[in-house]
This record gives sequence, C-alpha cells and structure tokens, in this order.
Amino acid sequence: MRRALATLVFLLPPVLMAGGNGAVTAKGHRFTAEVAVSEAERAQGLMGRHELASDRCMIFLYTEDGPHPIWMKNCFISLDVAWTDKDGKVVELVPDVPPPSPIQVYANDADYPNFGGKVDSRHFIEFPQGTFKRIGLKVGDRIGWDLKLDDGTLVKDGAAEAMKGAKLKKK
Repeated sequence: MRRALATLVFLLPPVLMAGGNGAVTAKGHRFTAEVAVSEAERAQGLMGRHELASDRCMIFLYTEDGPHPIWMKNCFISLDVAWTDKDGKVVELVPDVPPPSPIQVYANDADYPNFGGKVDSRHFIEFPQGTFKRIGLKVGDRIGWDLKLDDGTLVKDGAAEAMKGAKLKKK
C-alpha cells in the first residue's frame, strides 16, 4: 500500500504552493517581481494596490497550459499584462487593462469583466501601465525570470536570452 501511494504521488504533476519574489527580465529591462503561485495568491493578485512602481511586476505561475484570463476586482491601477508559454515566449499581450469603474456595481465576482486569456499560456505577468510601449514588448518576444518561492524553490529561466544585458538597463 505504501509503495502504491508513493508511486501515485510521484506521478502527479508538481503543485506550486508558495509565493515568493525575484526578478523578471524583458527586452533587457529588469523588474523586481512578486510571485503568485497558490490559488489564493493568484486570486488576490494586485488587489488593493494604488500604485506599482515602473520597475516592479507580479508574475503568476501555473503548472499547466491553458487560458488564464484576469479580472481587476478591487484593483485601483491600470496594468499591462503579458501571457507566456513555459519557455517565456510572449503569446498574448493586453496593454492598458483598466481598473473597474467606481460607479459600476457588480452583483458578484462573475460580473467583473475578464481580460486576455484568449491564447493558451503557462504564466502571465502584470506590469505597470505603459510598460509595453516604454520597452517595446511584442508578441513573440521572450521574457526571463529568476525567482525564489517562499518554500525555497528556485524557478529560473523562461528565456535565457531575455536575461542578457539585464544588468545594463535597469529601467
């Protein structure tokens, strides 16, 4: 019985369970990253934030490809959002995602509009509004990451070539 259980656990896909921080690099620009890994962290996202510095972002990690639309419940800032495949290739971009209207009343969470997630992706990254225009990010570009989860797990790569020159350009 114990052997069968150990085999079953080994066959299950890895489940990321902790948040964390680190760096995300796109087009030679380095961003300090917060990491959302658990279901609760991904649901919380950037809720309640009134600002996000131009050198910051939040990366949402998943273990499987799929549609990963976002919502902006209780978010007070506009964002640029990039979806990537497992290797860091940008597969979808939605710039200038607005916060919900302060005069619109939403009866429940399902009433909030969704953005993106029209292309299957592995991860997505929320940047401050205007980042895509400022750095020239486009679909097909590569994004890299070097992250440390709260449980000590290191999550690296995305795209190694995106990391080149990151120390030269900070903004």
